[in-house]
Amino acid sequence: MRDDAPSGTAAWVAAMRGLASCLPDPLCVARDPFGLRFGGAARVFERRERLVRATWRVWMRGALASNVHLLQLRTRAIDDVVRDFARTGRQIVIMGAGFDARAWRLEELRGVTVYEIDHPATQRRKRALLAGVHAPHATVRFVAWNFESEDVRDLPARLRELGHDATAPSLAILEGVLPYLTEDAIDRTFAAARALGPEGSPFVFTYLERALVDVAHTERALVSLLGEPYKHGFVPRDLPQFLAARGFRLEDDVAMVDLARSVLPKSEVARLRRAGRHVALAIRC
Repeated sequence: MRDDAPSGTAAWVAAMRGLASCLPDPLCVARDPFGLRFGGAARVFERRERLVRATWRVWMRGALASNVHLLQLRTRAIDDVVRDFARTGRQIVIMGAGFDARAWRLEELRGVTVYEIDHPATQRRKRALLAGVHAPHATVRFVAWNFESEDVRDLPARLRELGHDATAPSLAILEGVLPYLTEDAIDRTFAAARALGPEGSPFVFTYLERALVDVAHTERALVSLLGEPYKHGFVPRDLPQFLAARGFRLEDDVAMVDLARSVLPKSEVARLRRAGRHVALAIRC
């Protein structure tokens, strides 16, 4: 991505999350009222909400419907982990936060400190769009960080300067980031995540299966055009061994298609054209 521009894929993902709010209640399993704002369509949606909701069946078809469903399912899976952690934990670190709005969306985060780490340009854009819109439920501390030029292994020290306590339980979140990293960068990222909390601290992350990264498709072409091409995918059966070698054990690995079968009608599950998307929960050993 360009040093002077916010992430294009982050804006696209936020827009897809926001569009989920246009779905009828039985189909909307995760609401993000800020998503369309980050995607550049907030005013249109706010002024034409009734029309958009009434005509969703006309325009939310095909690949668009598939992406909206997949991204709201991903959001739902991570939200569930966040809510569970917030019952007792008080520190959350979001690496590559993009346009994540959990600190603003989730009332369960009252009393929690959320450390948002992201590229300076994306973070500036996010803060500008949220200024004066809605006070966050959590205490938010922003850390501008260029993952391409700064060593992520230095991140725990930067967080410590802002009050993060690595001896207390801390939830690390890495959503929608791993596919864009090289293998070396992934190793450094997992090392940094492990240093954020003591044994038992959770780390939730998303990943793509290698087969999905290797096969040509429209979405892969789109992210490449945005200057953020896919670089990495996992083979699910290899994930436990990968994590063990880096000081984590796999607690859960949820395929989005499987989650869809449990929360969406069969007719909507059929819209999910591409499998191979996962949310995994690891525990620091």
